[in-house]
Amino acid sequence: MKTLYEPAAAEPKAASAPTGQVLKGSYTGAYRSDKGKIKGLLLQVGEAEFTVTLPKYLRPMLVRELAPDDFVQVWAYPEGDRWRAINILPLPECEAETLRQEWSHLAAITELPQPQQKRLCIEVCSKGKCFKQGGRQIYHDLQAAVDSDPELSHVSVKATGCMKACKHGPNLRLPSGQMLHRASPAEALAKLGAKR
Repeated sequence: MKTLYEPAAAEPKAASAPTGQVLKGSYTGAYRSDKGKIKGLLLQVGEAEFTVTLPKYLRPMLVRELAPDDFVQVWAYPEGDRWRAINILPLPECEAETLRQEWSHLAAITELPQPQQKRLCIEVCSKGKCFKQGGRQIYHDLQAAVDSDPELSHVSVKATGCMKACKHGPNLRLPSGQMLHRASPAEALAKLGAKR
């Protein structure tokens, strides 16, 4: 029988922290939600591309400090079909150069006869004022242009949520993150062609 003043024996609790891995690769772009908000990054590791979800406090770093093709190391753990990051750091230049050489060697060995073009997505605001000011027409015109031109088979058009620039609508977002305001479908495709 325990007295009132006896300390209870503390039972050790099992650590439930997920086991993580360090992914080293090239930052290829931001991973966005359906509404266009940045949720994480796309990381190219050799031939594979991983979607890595970042905690909120790390997301602003993507815009401020990282450019496409920068090499980074990400501490992450698998979570379904994505990875959840714990931390992200730029990779030292010597390690980045080593990875480039390894990947170029792998690419030379496994040369593909028909290199696949990277999938590109043009996002068109489909909410409120933008859609009424011509967003609907731009969306349909872009979709028709992409469907009719076999050279644009790697381009997709997606209707998204508000891009927070309603006064400048209709608004488009290119894969590079650049916003276009009051643009025609031809202008958007020309800008996209310049980015390829």
